[in-house]
Amino acid sequence: MKKLLGYLGVASLAFVSAGALADYPDRTLSLMVPFGAGGGTDVPARFFAAELEKILGQNIIVSNVEGAGGTVGATQLSKADPDGYSLGFMPVGTTTTQPHLKKTSYNADSWTPICMVSQGPFYLVVGSDSPIQSIDDYIAAAQGDLIRFAGAGPGSMAHVAQLTLDEKLGVTTQYIPTKGGGDIATEINGGRAEATAWFSDFASRFGWRAIAIMSDQRSEQHPDVPTMAELGYDTQVSVWFGFFAPAGTPDSIVEKLSSSCEQAAAAESFKENMAMANRLIRYMGTEQFTSFFKEAFDLNGQLLREAGLLK
Repeated sequence: MKKLLGYLGVASLAFVSAGALADYPDRTLSLMVPFGAGGGTDVPARFFAAELEKILGQNIIVSNVEGAGGTVGATQLSKADPDGYSLGFMPVGTTTTQPHLKKTSYNADSWTPICMVSQGPFYLVVGSDSPIQSIDDYIAAAQGDLIRFAGAGPGSMAHVAQLTLDEKLGVTTQYIPTKGGGDIATEINGGRAEATAWFSDFASRFGWRAIAIMSDQRSEQHPDVPTMAELGYDTQVSVWFGFFAPAGTPDSIVEKLSSSCEQAAAAESFKENMAMANRLIRYMGTEQFTSFFKEAFDLNGQLLREAGLLK
């Protein structure tokens, strides 16, 4: 009889567990953003959360956990219960470069990637008065007088772009680390750097010229700028943002989140908000995004290692 009761107890627990998953979500969810409110990661995250609230029928609290290139928030999330209630909206740097640079406690296996939401490809740009007019000019200049390539700190995505270009083009350029946008502009406009990797507002914001876009397709915003692939160098570097859950999240919850993610990315209100904020939507489903994410993690680690940035 005790044995029978034991079996009934296990069956009852399984039934309750299955029922709980079927009702998911039945309470408020948390969406962790590893950077400050109003920043480059926070803005699309809040647009996305607003859509998910409508679809999932539950409130979503966006929490900003800043520090150490996003690794403070990411570390916290990686240790959260994989129950579908603690989720994250994180960029490429936090998830694919910082783990290599800072030897974080999380890695590529710490996450269940749900979907890619937004992606902004880099453009290879030069100053408005630069004599460099084409990728051939860029290569020739790099093979002659050394090209100085300005960007954010070592290991940043601009640095990854420079390393990728050097490898693909067979050249060597000097990387000049700065504190970010304003300092990069000062270096280029002041003639102390020849090039950088920047987003689609390179002309309106700084008056720069683009030589190529580091994407697999031309941009609607700058349709005359050729892709690196068209020029014979398949180079794709971008800043993307993805929706993640901790590893071990049940498949049924992942499926629910994945379906909701697809609906949210396709919502007209989301498209309008992203357009007003000059952000590009790039949706990628769970399976495709998982493969993409793990490839990016390995590739960026390799680039940083070859550059001597890893011990």
